[in-house]
Amino acid sequence: MMFHRFWIASVLLGSLALTGCGDSKKDEVKIDEEPATEIAVPKNKTLPICPQVAIMRELELVRDYGGEKPADDQLVASAYMKKVVGTCSYKDNGVDISFELQMQSGRGPRLGGLHTSFPYFIAVIDPNETILNKELMTTEFSFASDKQDTTHSEDLHIFLPLKITERDKAPDYRVLIGFQLTDAQLAEASANNK
Repeated sequence: MMFHRFWIASVLLGSLALTGCGDSKKDEVKIDEEPATEIAVPKNKTLPICPQVAIMRELELVRDYGGEKPADDQLVASAYMKKVVGTCSYKDNGVDISFELQMQSGRGPRLGGLHTSFPYFIAVIDPNETILNKELMTTEFSFASDKQDTTHSEDLHIFLPLKITERDKAPDYRVLIGFQLTDAQLAEASANNK
């Protein structure tokens, strides 16, 4: 899944602090909230498609060098967002979006142990390109002692409140996912994407 302003949004999202990504009004996007009741749809009426859920290309890969200069022998671990699969259902007061984020991690020569973790975010963008909410989370990977890589999936849920009269606008909303990169990691990602 792609959207037209990947680079602008990645710089914008990568530099925003969690507390500065929207206010806490009750009509804002709610993550991990109980879904509302199902909505009855007349047989001759079809609902719009689901909002787009996408991994941001510039933020799909993270490498941890433990604060050292990026070099193969300094790598602690890396992680990659492989794909996202999911569905949505329309409720009487919004859209319930459920999806699975599939990731892979590789351990480097400096990983001291069998576990690593990386921060990532989920952001909801409205049709006007406004960030309604950005939630920072952490994903953890565990390696078998004889393996250099591992996979992990996160089951995620977002409820997008919309009035019944606004449901046809749901496909114009986007849910964007990426690793929360440090300034150094963002610079490395920018250099690699040139």
